Amino acid sequence: MGRSDRVRYSRRANGGCTFAENPGEDCTQVVPVWSAALDPCVLRARIAPEQSDRPCRFDARARGARRVEDADGEHIAFDCRGDIARIDLFEGRLPARPVLLSFEIVADERLSRQMAALRRVYLQHAPGYHAKRLRRQHLALLAADARAAGASLREIAERFLGPGDWPGDGEHRKSLARRLVATGSLLCRAGPAAVLESWPGEAG
Repeated sequence: MGRSDRVRYSRRANGGCTFAENPGEDCTQVVPVWSAALDPCVLRARIAPEQSDRPCRFDARARGARRVEDADGEHIAFDCRGDIARIDLFEGRLPARPVLLSFEIVADERLSRQMAALRRVYLQHAPGYHAKRLRRQHLALLAADARAAGASLREIAERFLGPGDWPGDGEHRKSLARRLVATGSLLCRAGPAAVLESWPGEAG
């Protein structure tokens, strides 16, 4: 990361630490980034003592994070789904490699905004994603039940995929029906916990 992406302050101003997202720009043209002491949407975090290769590691370089250091730690800002997400890192500095972060969430009047900020950073699915996933899982379970009751793949396609030519170009509809049944069977074998986890496969 270049020197232009990082600024070091020797002192902090009274009332909290405020800094421009891009120190090279006029301060009247950028949105200030506040510390967690003033803004409940700023997340406080430290580098987790135990690291792993989990996909939820924070990658400052991939996120294009802007970073400013002061005596209290490192203040981080980055674009996140059309908004600016902010993290106050204390007890250390972000390394170049992706790392797991441990967040400080306090159950007071800031809780709902802190949780919303955390979801925005780590759960970046589009609005309605989870509702659509649950609908697909429901259809898959119904398709598996229908197949077990003796329904043909064509009947399953008509019932759960809507009207269309059979088997479709390149047997497309037949393949979708087969995958729908397979996914429903997988969910049945995995048990209720599977419904709460990531969608195991596209059903069309």
